[in-house]
Amino acid sequence: MRIVGLRIFVIIGLMALSNLLFAQQDGSKKPLSNAEILFSEKQFEFGDLNQGDKISHKFKFRNNGTEPLMILNVQTTCGCTAPEWPKKPIAPGDSSAILVTFNSAKKIGRINKVITVYTNGQKPEEKLKITGNVLLPAGAAPESEAKPKQD
Repeated sequence: MRIVGLRIFVIIGLMALSNLLFAQQDGSKKPLSNAEILFSEKQFEFGDLNQGDKISHKFKFRNNGTEPLMILNVQTTCGCTAPEWPKKPIAPGDSSAILVTFNSAKKIGRINKVITVYTNGQKPEEKLKITGNVLLPAGAAPESEAKPKQD
């Protein structure tokens, strides 16, 4: 039964994605559906953390539309930021969240990461952002520096 449900979900997702990719050629910007994603916040400042720490944040949202909302994909600007999102449609009026985990290994200084959320909604692309500052632990050398060779 799970395989059938998964196949149906995949088919619906591919149909929505193909609609997004092959939108009307006449230049009109008709939404894919009447779903509407509304985030409680679009930016999260994690402050200072030490290099090598991981931090996670949930971007909560609600479907304010009149049709089911599907998150088609979530992309980040680098591999240090990993998103997790609901794979099932979100009913009108229901809420959910996108979990974003940032790994500060080999990072130092001010961080500004953009997370792009693609949906079947009235606004098919939304941008989220995480910002903060990665510090070196006291007396440590940055992880990204080459270590001297030992003979």
